[in-house]
Amino acid sequence: MAAVNRSWQALTLAGLFAGCDSLEGFGGEVPPLATFQLEVTGDFESVRVPGAGEEALAVALVWGAQWLPEPLCFLPPESSEVAAVIAAGCRDSFGFVPDRVTDTIAIEPNVPAQLSLFDLPAADVLVGDVTARIAYASLVVYDDRDHDGKLDLARARRVPDADDDPPDSDTLAHDLVYGASFVSMTQPDVRIALREGGYSEQAAFYPRLGCGPPSPGFSIVSAGGFTREAAFVAALAGELPAQDPATCSERALDDATVQISLRAPAEVRDVRCIGRRADSSVRYREPPLDPPDLTNRAIACASVPDFGTGSSAGIVQLVVSSRTDEPCKQVTHYLLRGCEHDAACELPDWDITATPPGWWPCPTAGSP
Repeated sequence: MAAVNRSWQALTLAGLFAGCDSLEGFGGEVPPLATFQLEVTGDFESVRVPGAGEEALAVALVWGAQWLPEPLCFLPPESSEVAAVIAAGCRDSFGFVPDRVTDTIAIEPNVPAQLSLFDLPAADVLVGDVTARIAYASLVVYDDRDHDGKLDLARARRVPDADDDPPDSDTLAHDLVYGASFVSMTQPDVRIALREGGYSEQAAFYPRLGCGPPSPGFSIVSAGGFTREAAFVAALAGELPAQDPATCSERALDDATVQISLRAPAEVRDVRCIGRRADSSVRYREPPLDPPDLTNRAIACASVPDFGTGSSAGIVQLVVSSRTDEPCKQVTHYLLRGCEHDAACELPDWDITATPPGWWPCPTAGSP
């Protein structure tokens, strides 16, 4: 870590004096802040997407984002139809959510490689305050479909309005993810940690309760994951889900090779998708007069959650999933009466309960 600190100090001084014409002695290559040993393992042909053409496989270092799922996606479904919308439109509630892509290298499967990091993540990627903050990253394997030398993150789209541009249905035009060292907290993961200052074991940022604190600076940490059931039980008790300490490990960069197994893109679809809303809030929409295109989407009538407050009692929403051929999952919420950010607002932005559009499939009042 001392070498990393010296490199960072040298880069900082170089930036401070970059405007001085007489500055000398800063020529040559800039040393990396950190170097990660990695190897992508597995049979690529067994997971390769047919028709994708000549692949350009690469690995990118991707820093994770703070993110909370919307209530529909983690509450028990009230019907089989709602369960189908959740399955088709909700990303993994415990999955890794990308925030920022940094360095990338081309790779070949089953051949060791090195990825060097030349820039520290921006302060907004680090979670916590200046006395104790941390960032986690996943090493992501992808096919660079547009050959631009970087992993292009995607953002989910709601059901388009009539005046929206049609969604891009050519999935082969998007970068395809074929694996990641950190996919979900419900699976064993290996992640890059960058810790500054202290460490809070109770932090809810990709929690590692039971694993012990990562060392200051860069390290490679791993854990065995926890089940969704254990996570929900812990949440009901007001606690964080715990990892089995026997599955926890920490290694220095020089002592570890991160192995990333090749996987079918459908299994790691969410790793490339930015969270549309990070605070679990929902954006409601007024149903259009003409029916939206619901082809290849799951739909259901569902109650608006009120978490025991009674404010949303009896309010029915129509929830619609993204299409299965879209790059990211998303749920669109329609209300006959409400506001964009509040289903139970006293002064609604729209109210068409008396004249719902002809295609509206849900009750106009009362529970579904």
